[in-house]
This record gives sequence, structure tokens and C-alpha cells, in this order.
Amino acid sequence: MLPHKLFLFQFGALAELQRLYDGLVESENECQLDRYRTSDKSTRSRWFWSRIMPQSSSFSPVKGLYLYGGVGTGKTMLMDLFFDQLPCNWRKQRIHFHDFMLNVHSRLQRHKGLADPLEVVAREIADDSILLCLDEFMVTDVADAMILNRLFRHLFSNGIILVSTSNRAPDNLYEGGLQRDLFLPFISTLKERNVVHEIGSSVDYRKLTSAEQGFYFIGKNLSTLLKQKFQLLIGDSIAGPQVVEVVMGRTLQIPLGAKGCAYFPFDELCDRPLGAADYFGLCKSFHTLALEGVPVFGLQNRTAAYRFVTLVDVMYENKARLLCTAEGSPQELFDKVMTVSDAKHRSPRTSSRSIKNDSSDICVDNELGFAKDRTISRLTEMNSKEYLEQHAMSLNQ
Repeated sequence: MLPHKLFLFQFGALAELQRLYDGLVESENECQLDRYRTSDKSTRSRWFWSRIMPQSSSFSPVKGLYLYGGVGTGKTMLMDLFFDQLPCNWRKQRIHFHDFMLNVHSRLQRHKGLADPLEVVAREIADDSILLCLDEFMVTDVADAMILNRLFRHLFSNGIILVSTSNRAPDNLYEGGLQRDLFLPFISTLKERNVVHEIGSSVDYRKLTSAEQGFYFIGKNLSTLLKQKFQLLIGDSIAGPQVVEVVMGRTLQIPLGAKGCAYFPFDELCDRPLGAADYFGLCKSFHTLALEGVPVFGLQNRTAAYRFVTLVDVMYENKARLLCTAEGSPQELFDKVMTVSDAKHRSPRTSSRSIKNDSSDICVDNELGFAKDRTISRLTEMNSKEYLEQHAMSLNQ
């Protein structure tokens, strides 16, 4: 019996996942999925030998799956359903794209100085996991964009099978990004090694959850209220400054923390040069974040908006709880953020990123314009009765 209710528009994606599953089972030995049939000795030998002699490619006989569609259509749920049914002895990994790229950059740092560190990193990843499930494939960072084609060419030539979810069609990844012409070969590689399937639905099913009052407060100057709510969560514990480890020796300063709960003013978490690595570090140490003063986003604070989107992604991935004060509802926070296409429909004069409208502070940004729907959806679900009850149950386990 399936653990989730499925909708008609999801059955096409389910059929593709079944196709992939059947192909993997049939080609299990050829794909070297069974970790116990893969000799550690031969792996180490191949890793050493590759530095001396060029290696032949070994592409998987099974194509992967790139699953994309609007927010709240069940992409992650379907991928998790697929992943949970896989044999436990297979070399597999399910990871968020942000976390995956952080891991890649960390490995690159360790292999600095080699002729082609990406080749070594790809082989290490393939040795650990032949089946790679990446959630929320989204490219916004130019550093990521410039290495993805070479990285995945190495991964695919080492037999990696990719299953990924995204809000964007492959042809729309990194749209409008710097030096995108250098990124385009990756799109061709992605489409060559994967079946591309769209989940089509105009309904965001996350927003059908039951609304819950008490964790998302709208208004200005609500610092005292938020601190009172924070104190209720930590009980008799005394909150104080803390430090958590992030990656590669970096640390993150926590203004106030106690009993698994952290307190941050918005500016200290999203208006500083922090990123996914910092937010992952935060969620590994704290299950609840109290965030004070989330502003309405526009042209003036676009960078902070990007960081907030990343923060919500990481919190959602880690099933963390958000207690916050904000200047508006999730929808209202992003009313001034839109894609170029949306801006053209609204007003031809706002379709240029360089044009600033002082009265409305319109921010025209394709990546942020697409990402905002996911963030609005996730903020809505994270404040739902079902999500908060599930979080409370996890604390009692």
C-alpha cells in the first residue's frame, strides 16, 4: 500500500519511476548497484591506477530521470517513495542539491593541486553511490554552473544514474545567468543521460493543509512578542550565544540558543554573506529557528531574498520548525518579485532589470521569480497543523 495519496497527474511520473526501477533491477549487476559485490580492494586499486593510466568510460545502460514541475505537485514525495523502495544493499544516496554541491566543493578543496580534481571527486562519489537522487535541482551560483558539465560528464562516465527533481525544465536552468553559454553543454549532457518528465498541475497541494496560528506573525515591531514565544519553547532553559561548526573549519555565531532552538534577527542570518553551508550547520544543531523581522522583498534587498529562499529550502529539507515575524504573508513578501515574462505582462517598462521603480521597488529576476513560488508554498506548509504536529512528534521520539 502506498503511504501517500496519489493524484491522476502524478501517475505519469510514477510510471517513469517504475520504468527506472524495473531497468535497475534487470541491470543490477551491470550497473554495479550491489555494494557487497563491489570489491573495496578493486575500488582502491582503480582509484590509484587512474592517476597513472587514462580510464575508459562506463556509462550506465539505464537512463536516469529528470522530474520537473510546479511547486507542491509531489515531486519530492514521489522521489522519496521511489528511494524508500530500493534494496538496502544498493549503492544509493538521496540528497538535496544544495548539500550535494557543498560536498563537491569540500572534496575539491581536499584535492586541490591535482591535474583534474573534478575527475577524482566524481570517482569518489561514484564509488559511494551509483544511484544519485538529487532533490530541488536549481542552479543560481556561477561557481556551480561552471563546473557542472565536467562534473556530470565524469559522473556519467563512471556509471552514475541520476534521479532529480526541479521546478525548472532543463532548458530553463540557469536562465539569464552569467556566462550561460558555458553552461549550455551541461543541459545537453543532462538530457542525453536522462528521461525528462514534467508533472503538470495548476494546484499547489501544500496549500491544502490546515492553517495553524501561533508560529507566523505578521506586523512590524513584534520583537517582544517573538521573544516571548521563543521563551515558551525553551521553558526554564536560559538562552545565550552559541557557536556551531559549518564546513571546512567555518563556524556560525548563534545570537541566542537553548534547548534546540535558535533566535536570529533577519539581518544577521540573511543580510550577511552566509549560504547553504551555514544554514545546514544551523539545522544540524537546532530543530527550531525564531527569525525576527522578515521584510517584504524587492529590488533593494534581492540578495537577502535569495538567502531567505535558500534558508527555507534547507529548513524544509531538514524538517525544521520556523517561528517568525514578517511584514506580510508569505505571498505578500514576494509580491514585488517577478520573472521577466510576468513583468512584461504587468508593464512593458518593468521588463528590464536595470529599471528601478522607486514607488514599487519591483525586482525582475527570473531565478528568484521562479523560486518564490516554492518558498511561498513551503512557508505555508511549514505553518500548517500537519507539519507542526509531525515536528512535535519527531521531538518526542
